[in-house]
Amino acid sequence: MRRIFTERNLMLVLVVAGALGCLVGLAKPSTLASHTTHKQQLLDIARLSLTTALAVVMVMGPGIMFRALYGKPIRLAFLPLYGIGVLLFAGCLAWCLQGVLEPKWTCAAVVGPVLGLMFGMLVVAPPEEEFLDAEERRTLLLVGIPVGLAIARSFWFYGPIGELNAGEISRNLWTEARPDSHISFVVVEMVAHGTHPYGAEGFHLFDPYLFSSRGPIAGIASAPIVLATGGRPILGVPNQIWEPFDPEGFMAYRVAMITMSATALLTVWQLVRALAGKRAARLAVLLGISTPFVFAELIFTWPKLLAASMMLLGAFWLFERKPLRAGLSVGVGYLFHPGALLGYLALGPLALWPPRGAKLWRPRIKTAVLMGLGTAVIVVAWMIANHGHNTQEGFLDYIEEAGANYHPSLWQWIVFRATSLADSTVPFYLWIFQNHNISINTFFGQSPGVSHFFFQYWTGVPFAFSLLFFPVLLITLWRFAKRFTWPFFAVVVIPFVAFWIYWGNGSSGILREGMQAWVLAVIAILAVEQAADHFDWMRSRTIRAILVLRGFEVFALAVGATLGTRGPNPISPQYPITDLFAVGLVVGFALLMMWAVWKETAPGTLLRPAEPPGEEAVAEVVPPPAHLP
Repeated sequence: MRRIFTERNLMLVLVVAGALGCLVGLAKPSTLASHTTHKQQLLDIARLSLTTALAVVMVMGPGIMFRALYGKPIRLAFLPLYGIGVLLFAGCLAWCLQGVLEPKWTCAAVVGPVLGLMFGMLVVAPPEEEFLDAEERRTLLLVGIPVGLAIARSFWFYGPIGELNAGEISRNLWTEARPDSHISFVVVEMVAHGTHPYGAEGFHLFDPYLFSSRGPIAGIASAPIVLATGGRPILGVPNQIWEPFDPEGFMAYRVAMITMSATALLTVWQLVRALAGKRAARLAVLLGISTPFVFAELIFTWPKLLAASMMLLGAFWLFERKPLRAGLSVGVGYLFHPGALLGYLALGPLALWPPRGAKLWRPRIKTAVLMGLGTAVIVVAWMIANHGHNTQEGFLDYIEEAGANYHPSLWQWIVFRATSLADSTVPFYLWIFQNHNISINTFFGQSPGVSHFFFQYWTGVPFAFSLLFFPVLLITLWRFAKRFTWPFFAVVVIPFVAFWIYWGNGSSGILREGMQAWVLAVIAILAVEQAADHFDWMRSRTIRAILVLRGFEVFALAVGATLGTRGPNPISPQYPITDLFAVGLVVGFALLMMWAVWKETAPGTLLRPAEPPGEEAVAEVVPPPAHLP
């Protein structure tokens, strides 16, 4: 009962804070003046806190309330889809009504009643009613740790020397020349100004690509958070001067994108719970929140994690023997980012030859066709909606490219792929032998060596899962391969090899380019294998210590390149209060991450006696046909 009371109060606080974020943003938006005074910086901290509350409430709240109101057995991973759907509706409505009603008021007209409904339900609900069960509460609190850490890191003024767009609102915290982090924000600008995606301004915004080159959902769904909290995006490249909570709304956009992207960890939790039970699911979340690659993806505000989440939901439906829904999930992922179609590298083989009961000479064609139809419906609808302005075929050119060489010889093609493989799989190869690689350096210059070192956490397997953890990763994957050979090849080997052959646009390591779902799937595999091995990691204090130190590597990734290029003083003279707040939160969330991993892997948690039959099905690679737990 006490837990229910605490849950109710926390949800009420978040709803009220989100509502205050809207009121403050609409009544007193962030000013264009420099935010260097103490009063302005304290107000920026308040704005950031309220905006974060609004993003969390609007992403998770509608699904939770819908489940409570209608009594539907909606599983945790699907709850964010309701919230993102509400935000998408608000953004589309604001875009369509621009010129009739200011977009900020349209967004407020949707967000306000939703917040009011949540507040009313929380107040009038019976005292004994639970909106979340204990395991769901624990999971959401754990996922909140990397969300808080990523938002805090984005709020810190300093970035590494040489970062792209340094000193501007769209700075991307990496010393490389790729501006993809602000592509979805361009969609927010279009919503705010009612811009036609294929008018003169729309063509200019996306040049040399088109609006159809990337999925629109993330940008449209972020727009209500930006506009309702006072953001006033300027149509064009977001190169305005950086402020802790900028008037253009880029910081609010970061908060929205980080919050939505982190829901991919809920999908991992749901999938692993279906395959191996709730203890394995909890381990999967612990691994997910402390994986450096996941943090790197969160702070780089593009929608690839969201697309990966939909791929894993596709796997969930496929294992539940609902291939049409699986295909629809991948199709929705495509509207976040076209890379979602890469999910078929694993989903295709699993549909044709499921892990259990498959025969090589009798592939399940019907399952694969139904899944493909589900995706095709959405892809074709999107192509029709763009009235012939479709540029997805350009992504097929990558298979024949070798970096800047668009028509390489066979030998050049092989050398490029060999370099890419080494950068992706050999520890320190990128750092030592590829320091001049254009993909990890600034425009017309070379980034510092410390930046190259930390870049490896985003591009290559050894660092992405934590360098200290890498030997444990290899051993566990080997065990999984011996126990579940076909699933290992379908989920780990085939997608990796296929994408490695396909990707010819850059050789700095393939993970960030389109392997987000692969990383999440490997995390799921590690948890499933541990369930099959009765969580033998937890019997070793050494491995538990390594798991904790993964959190330290996440912290090092957050601050290492910056302090390594700027020196040990993390506080800027321009923004001392906001920087102290941000750096304090970075340290605090990193420590909380390490403490949570140590606590949740202690004897008596994952290692407690097995539960009665029916409560948990340990290491079932394919769930029972009738129902998933």
